[in-house]
Amino acid sequence: MNDKQIDELIDKALQEDGKLPEGLSERLEQYIDNLAAGEQTKKISLVRRRFIYWCGGVAAALVIGIALFFQTEYVQQKPTTADTFSDPMEAAIAANKALAFMSTQLNKGLDEVSDAQQEIHKVNKIVNKQLNNKEEIQ
Repeated sequence: MNDKQIDELIDKALQEDGKLPEGLSERLEQYIDNLAAGEQTKKISLVRRRFIYWCGGVAAALVIGIALFFQTEYVQQKPTTADTFSDPMEAAIAANKALAFMSTQLNKGLDEVSDAQQEIHKVNKIVNKQLNNKEEIQ
């Protein structure tokens, strides 16, 4: 093929490309309109999402503020303790009774621990005896 024939083929192809199929322009316009509507929907949903996040942040800040307010109110209004006894002798007698009660309870616990310790000691003797007998057999 020579250059003249190639030029003619290119011109022919260009002329055919200039012709659009029927209804193509209407379909393209409709497609573009649909895309534009979709973008509007996305923008609206993005605005809604930002609004929801903003409202959530404000609500969280309010909850934290209210919690801090009540916390500080509670801390400021701590009840003060009052003496239960006006007579120091009564207080000493009550303290002695409480300490005696604690002592008896502690002694009960220590007795149970010593009993358990004696039983463990007996079990250890039996186990050691059995182990020694087994070693002698082998």
